[in-house]
Amino acid sequence: DKTVKLWDLSGGTPVEKGTLTGHSDWVRCVVWSPDGEFVASASDDKTVKIWKVATMEEVGTLRGHSGWVTSVAWNHDGSLLASGSNDNTVRL
Repeated sequence: DKTVKLWDLSGGTPVEKGTLTGHSDWVRCVVWSPDGEFVASASDDKTVKIWKVATMEEVGTLRGHSGWVTSVAWNHDGSLLASGSNDNTVRL
């Protein structure tokens, strides 16, 4: 549905904490930053979006792929983000 859902799993039953909206096509991958402050999402809309978890606000959109973005990963200290696409590229 083109969204990212955040869930609280600390209790016995999962509780939805919020929905991140902004992608215009399917979301393929979601990853937390090493410090837990941000979430990055990769989408078939050819973008990666970065979200601030505390406010659930989009803080940036990364563009540059010519195909679906299927994967995204932070490096160990959160200073770099890699995105992989079916356009056969990885971008940093």
